[in-house]
Amino acid sequence: MAEAPPVLARGVPAEVSPDMNKKTPISLTAVILAAGLTVLLVAAGAHAVLRKEVTVVVAGRARQHVTYSRTVGQVLTETEVTLGGGDEVSPSLAAGLSEGARIVIRRAVPLSITVDGKIFRVTSAAATVRDLLHRRGIVLGEHDKVYPAAHSPLWQGATIRVLRITHKVVAERTEIPFRVISSKDPATPRGIVRVKQPGRTGIRERLFRLTFADRVVVNRTLVGERIVRTPLDRVISLGAQVLIVSRGQFAGKELILMVATAYSPWCCPGVDNATAFGMRAGYGVVAVDPAIIPLGSRLYVEGYGYAIAGDTGGSIKGLRIDLGFDTRREAIRFGRRPVRVYVIERRVRK
Repeated sequence: MAEAPPVLARGVPAEVSPDMNKKTPISLTAVILAAGLTVLLVAAGAHAVLRKEVTVVVAGRARQHVTYSRTVGQVLTETEVTLGGGDEVSPSLAAGLSEGARIVIRRAVPLSITVDGKIFRVTSAAATVRDLLHRRGIVLGEHDKVYPAAHSPLWQGATIRVLRITHKVVAERTEIPFRVISSKDPATPRGIVRVKQPGRTGIRERLFRLTFADRVVVNRTLVGERIVRTPLDRVISLGAQVLIVSRGQFAGKELILMVATAYSPWCCPGVDNATAFGMRAGYGVVAVDPAIIPLGSRLYVEGYGYAIAGDTGGSIKGLRIDLGFDTRREAIRFGRRPVRVYVIERRVRK
């Protein structure tokens, strides 16, 4: 039985081409070639996508690296970067990579922190001083200072110092001395002082702003002052009347009524064997107030004898006289008593 010819649409038989069987192998080859080319193109595209150029920074030193890896950890393995205890990597080891990625490895270094009177020795991979303080929970006050500066990078053996800066306003009071207003009273014997108004010291209050660095005052600034109490003048009258002996051995000489005490060389602390007038201390040399009797004046002291005003004393003021003796026993025996002092020769002040 002969084969039926191909049937076209609507039952029209098609003509059989004698070359039909020859074209089929060529079409198959083209398909295979196209498929292979597609695979190659896909592979090339995938290769291009996987290839990345990244920057690896280790302890501040950067280098470029080409990789087909997917994670930071894989790149570190490729570049033979070993992490020590406390070292830090940014981004993390499991983080994915993209073109131009920057991988930073910070090595942990030993350093010290001085704060609040204590020294802490730590090992840290913090990037800056501020980062380190934050990690340690050290909070800086508004006026606190840190050395080196907070933005400074850290290095091995660095010493970080935090200064606690505080301010305080304090009040200090000082006395204002009073003036002494004196007048002469011709009706009162010379040497007698009468106090009409005792006088009173004033008080000045000053406000200072103190700056403390770790509780030590480093600056002191006056910010204000006021007078809390005004001083009151001391008003006194000085006797100006000169008593002149009218008769007897010392007629015509000046008489001064005084209170006498006694001393001897080396009798007490601050007393030696030399006087303020350059004389040898002892019997016949007396201490006086130069405002009453000038040094060098010749005197006669009732119950003591002739003497030279050759010394002074811190407590010998006004109508006081201190009589010199050769021994401490004699000075103690004399004690303290009122005496009449006759000025035989008054030395003129120069």
